[in-house]
Amino acid sequence: AGVAPATVLMGNALANLFVADVVSNIHSFIVIATNHAGDDLYRFEKGPPRVNSGTFYMRAVTSSANFPTGGDANDFMHGWLNYQIEHHVWPNLSMLSYQKAAPEMRAICEKHGVPYVQENVFKRLGSLTDIMIGKTSMRLYDPAWEKEDDFVIAK
Repeated sequence: AGVAPATVLMGNALANLFVADVVSNIHSFIVIATNHAGDDLYRFEKGPPRVNSGTFYMRAVTSSANFPTGGDANDFMHGWLNYQIEHHVWPNLSMLSYQKAAPEMRAICEKHGVPYVQENVFKRLGSLTDIMIGKTSMRLYDPAWEKEDDFVIAK
């Protein structure tokens, strides 16, 4: 008397679901969290600014990092999440347009002296780990760089 085939099938299906869930969560964490943490990115003390304000755009660029970009295969493997800066600046832009927008965004940042951070996933993972273990911390965004009019004042 062995185990019923339906029981084996159900066990295999549940094991596959569990492994797929774990792997996809690890992948998501590595791809998303590493683009938003590091000692080369900024954190903010003040609440969010108005969308489309100068402060909004500065925060979008200085609190995000890109992985290497370009090429359909590379971008597909990253799920187009390697364009975090462009995604934060232009949230309504289609992911296929990020390849065209990235060089323009980099040029705008260079022109105005705004840091445009782009590193491979392993360097970003190292930066994230340093933050998590307390070895380093994110930069504090200087409130002098923000305009008071860029914020919604709750009454």
